[in-house]
Amino acid sequence: MQALAQSADIFEAFFDQAQIGLALADLSSRYVRVNEAYAALLGRAPEDLIGLSFAEVMHPDERLGPGSPIERLLDGRERTMQTEEAYVGPDGHSVWVLHGVTVVPDEAGTAAWFAVSAQDITERRAAEQDLRALTATLTEQAVRDPLTGLANRTLLEERLRASLARDARTGASTGVLFLDLDGFKAVNDQYGHAVGDAVLCAVAARLSAAVRPSDTVGRLGGDEFVVLVENATAPALRPLVTRLRTAVGAQLVIEGLHLDVGVSIGVAVAERGERDAAQLLGEADRQMYQAKRSGSKDPVGRSRKPQRRPAG
Repeated sequence: MQALAQSADIFEAFFDQAQIGLALADLSSRYVRVNEAYAALLGRAPEDLIGLSFAEVMHPDERLGPGSPIERLLDGRERTMQTEEAYVGPDGHSVWVLHGVTVVPDEAGTAAWFAVSAQDITERRAAEQDLRALTATLTEQAVRDPLTGLANRTLLEERLRASLARDARTGASTGVLFLDLDGFKAVNDQYGHAVGDAVLCAVAARLSAAVRPSDTVGRLGGDEFVVLVENATAPALRPLVTRLRTAVGAQLVIEGLHLDVGVSIGVAVAERGERDAAQLLGEADRQMYQAKRSGSKDPVGRSRKPQRRPAG
C-alpha cells in the first residue's frame, strides 16, 4: 500500500509538473483534468477547461466530426492517434500542437477515458511554411526568365515534350512559333541596355496578352521568343501569327522614346508527336531565319522594318 501510494504521488507530481500539456477526458471528449502546461497552450487556467470538449478549444477548421480519429478510437478501430491540430484561445489566438490521444481502458478492458497530450509546434509549423514558400519561389525562379517572367528554355522544353508525348497517344498536333525581333540590336546599341530590357519586357507582355491561356510563351535569351501552341494545325496558326506580328509591331513608348521594332516568325507543326522537342524547335528556328532573310510578308515572315525616333 505504501508503494502504491508513492506511485500515485509520483504520478501526481509528473502530471502536474510535466513540461508538455497533459489532460484526461471522458468518452464525450470533455476534459476532467488538465495540467498547467496544457492550459497555458490555450491561455486559460486549468479549472476553466474542465467540462469543455475538444471541439471547444480547437480551431473551427480543425474540429473533429464524423469519421474523425476520435470516432475511430471510440469504435475500437484504433487505440491511439497523433495529429497536428490548431487550438484557439479565448482571445482568438491560435497555436499549433502535436495532439496525441490514447484510449485508457477500465479493468474490464472497455474504453473508459482519453489520455491527451499536446506539444506546441507553432514555430516548427511556421518554419515549415516558410520553407515551402521559399522552395516554391526557388522552383518558380528556376523555370522563369528573370527579366520578363516568361517561361525559360527549361520549362518551355518540358512542356513541349509533354505535349508531344500526349500527341503520340491522342493523334493531336502541336505548333511552335519561333520569334526574333527585328531592329532590337539597333535600339539596344543606341539607347542602352535599360531601354533594351524595357523593350523586351513590353514585347513579352504583348505576346502573353495575344495568346490563349493554354499557350506557353517563353524567352530563350536575347531577343528570341517561342510560343508553344497545343492542339494546333498550320492553318489555324496563321491568324495567331498575324496577331502576334501586329502586337509586336505596334509602336512602343519607352522612357519618352517612340520605338518601332519588327518581328520575324517561323512556324513548325508536329503531328501525332512524330518529332521530338529539339527537332520541332530547330525547324521553327530555320523557318524564322528564312523569313528574316526573305523579308516575307507571309504570316510567318517579318512584320515591318524597324524604326526608332525620339518623342516629339
